[in-house]
Amino acid sequence: MKKLIPILIFLLLAGCAQGDRQALDDLYEAFERNHEELETEFTELFNEMEESEDREAKLRMIYEEALPRIEDLRRTIHNYTVTGTEHEQLKEEMLTYTNSLENLVELYGEFNRTFINYNPLGDSDFREKVDDQLAEIESQEELVQERYQGIQEDYEQLTSEKGS
Repeated sequence: MKKLIPILIFLLLAGCAQGDRQALDDLYEAFERNHEELETEFTELFNEMEESEDREAKLRMIYEEALPRIEDLRRTIHNYTVTGTEHEQLKEEMLTYTNSLENLVELYGEFNRTFINYNPLGDSDFREKVDDQLAEIESQEELVQERYQGIQEDYEQLTSEKGS
């Protein structure tokens, strides 16, 4: 009986570790699947925005289509339960990425609003304002890309450490 208890504990721990790994894999697969869908939808949305002359329609696309899709991704990530500090850190990275993506889309909205509210007779600093906004958008795009790559690298590291 004394020999059976350590074996049972080992099997229980091994089963928990496998369950933790499965939860992480499921979370990552859901994140990637939703990320790919977002990329496709955003590409189509931004192509449609470029073709449109109606600035109000562009703002509706941003605020009524793009931002709700990001919120869907956030909810999807929240719906997964992972255990272990490293797994929870990866989940937090995914949420941070989602926040960065949301910030980027909001910057696009602000940029479009700048043009809607533009008064060529009353705003001598228009060009400077637009340049500042474009620089901020570019910086945010880089941050979003870095965070996405970080998630991929961290997931690969976690899964390779545990012996895929």
